[in-house]
Amino acid sequence: MPQLISEVITIMAVLGLIWLAMLVASVVVLLALAVLALTTPREQDGSRTPRR
Repeated sequence: MPQLISEVITIMAVLGLIWLAMLVASVVVLLALAVLALTTPREQDGSRTPRR
């Protein structure tokens, strides 16, 4: 029976890591959007030239 317990623990650890990764990714995306919204001045949006 110890193998079954270790398998369950491994599955729970993987699920926990996936959940943590999704949480961190969503927080990073929200922070990036907030920083972009705060640092981009609204007046210069039209005059921005694409890099080529």
